[in-house]
Amino acid sequence: MPSARPRPRRDAPTGGTSPLGWRDRLRYRIDETFLRGTVSLMLWLALASLAVVLFAAVLLSAVNAGINGHHRGNFIEAFWASLVRTLDPGTMGFDNGWTFRLVSLFVTVSGIFLVSTLIGVIASGIDRKIDDLRSGRGPVAETGHTLIIGFTSMLPTIVEELVTANASEQRACIVVLSAAEKAVVVETIGSRVPDTGPTRIVCRTGDGADVDDLALVNPMAAKSVIVLADEESANDAFVIRATLGLLTFDPDLVHTRIVAQCRDATSAAALRQVTGGLVTTVVSDDVIGHLAAQACRQSGITAVYRDLFDFEGSEMYFASFPELVGSTFAHAMLAFDHASALGIRSGDGTITLAPDPATVIGPDDFLIGVALDDRTFTLTGVPATLDLPEVEPAAPRGAREPEHFLVTGWSEIGPVILRELDGFAMPGSTVTVVADPRYCDPPDPQTFATLERLAVTTRALSHRDGAAVTDLWAAHEPDHVLLLAYRDRLTAHEADAEVLMALLQLRHAIMLRGSGRAPTIVTELRDLRDVPLARTSGTDDYLVSDRLTALLIAQVAENPELSRVFDALLDAKTIEISLDPAPVATDGRHPATYGDLVRLGLAAGMVVIGYRVALVPDGVEEVLDGIVVNPPKHSPLRWGAGDRMITVGRRADPT
Repeated sequence: MPSARPRPRRDAPTGGTSPLGWRDRLRYRIDETFLRGTVSLMLWLALASLAVVLFAAVLLSAVNAGINGHHRGNFIEAFWASLVRTLDPGTMGFDNGWTFRLVSLFVTVSGIFLVSTLIGVIASGIDRKIDDLRSGRGPVAETGHTLIIGFTSMLPTIVEELVTANASEQRACIVVLSAAEKAVVVETIGSRVPDTGPTRIVCRTGDGADVDDLALVNPMAAKSVIVLADEESANDAFVIRATLGLLTFDPDLVHTRIVAQCRDATSAAALRQVTGGLVTTVVSDDVIGHLAAQACRQSGITAVYRDLFDFEGSEMYFASFPELVGSTFAHAMLAFDHASALGIRSGDGTITLAPDPATVIGPDDFLIGVALDDRTFTLTGVPATLDLPEVEPAAPRGAREPEHFLVTGWSEIGPVILRELDGFAMPGSTVTVVADPRYCDPPDPQTFATLERLAVTTRALSHRDGAAVTDLWAAHEPDHVLLLAYRDRLTAHEADAEVLMALLQLRHAIMLRGSGRAPTIVTELRDLRDVPLARTSGTDDYLVSDRLTALLIAQVAENPELSRVFDALLDAKTIEISLDPAPVATDGRHPATYGDLVRLGLAAGMVVIGYRVALVPDGVEEVLDGIVVNPPKHSPLRWGAGDRMITVGRRADPT
């Protein structure tokens, strides 16, 4: 019995003959080749041109045709003549002999078609390349650049500060990777930073959390990477994903320095923990909360922080000075004419700001100083003796009375501010939180049950209701007023407009009430361009929240070690910057120079880094808000009754 023929499997390919003819299949292959891009098209046109030239050369050689009466049967001469006429139609104008003319005509017509097509292909390829570059999808071959991931309202400020920091460098580069279109990013940065000096700005479009897109911007070669928090999200999912994406290129962070902006302190702590502290985090809400609370205590203090945070004017530096080993910190304070000693970084990395003046500087210690740049952070002479004046004992501050705070507006930084206020307020102090129901609901007072010294009440009220605002002021008459921006539901301009309207209504209510007590009014703004409007409206102090955070991020990106210094300055539980009256010398003399003021402060155990004049002299434009940080010790000083020293010291318990 013959064996049965095996059946083919139903799921196995059985092959077969294509219904398409050879012409269709050839056309299909050519079409697929064309779709591969400009290079494939150019190769096809080059092959076609070569075929035409070879055909003409063979034909002329075969018929023994002369090339303008010469070189009969010479293949090389025929090839060259055909090639020239393919590329330049005008070459055949003086040809002789009808055989050669006819072949030249064929070659020229073919050349016109092929060359014009080639020009079109090249032009189209260049256009596509330009479109690719405009779309920001090309790889970045920079090294030593600063990489910024994300596109938020802080980006122009960060770029502006980095441009200022790079002003002394010959070649510097900032690379921005964001999901926004490249043209939008370029226009946004250019409108705020029209002159970038020697710094080049390179923008690329992509997902900052996608590994393939991160590879475009060469993160391994960047000197620092800044990851900005997504403004459209209430969590830090994007920051976490982007940071983990960067870790795929450098798992141990040996070459990559990352500064991540976080919205939540828990996320920031988790990032630091999983990376062994190698990722520097900046919690923007905490920064603004700390500064707002301190501004309520002392009018004008935010101007000092602005001066220390930006790259204009004086900055903070670390430096080792063998000449100071064995000397006290008091000697170090007087050893610099163009710098101010602020603290010590010990050999084990511990940061100590405003140490005891009798602290001895060790061989492994670095001095933390405030200077215009690292070149001015140089010794001008260690004094053999301190030669301090005698000062009268400082009058005790005495027991302070409970204070009353009024907070209008609300956002995620509100709870941070209240926690900070609770740290230095006297027991029995009160806070009234007023929120406009159009933008948010008043917070639940029960959420502040953990506060120890503040009693919080909340109220829904529109600041556009002038009568209600006047009644509110009459009922409370607070000592301090804090106007917060509605950050969650309004744009920066809209939020500032609401804050300025609330400020005007408040000023009007104070005028109608006619109270003799002037409260401290602190205004939060989101756009720097609205600062003149706030000053005109009568605010005592202002803080541009987004800008201050951006300044801090830029500083830490340039020197991550500064993050611990800023953490100490912003932690009101340990260190604080204060505006204090100058100690009174026993001989009654006022300081004649800034160096005399430093000695007066040192005699009272204070670390002085500048001063604030109550009345700015006419024509002195460089003194912003009366704040002068780190002037030369020899600079003359005319001390007035309302002037204050800028000091850094240990925070005293308010009770």
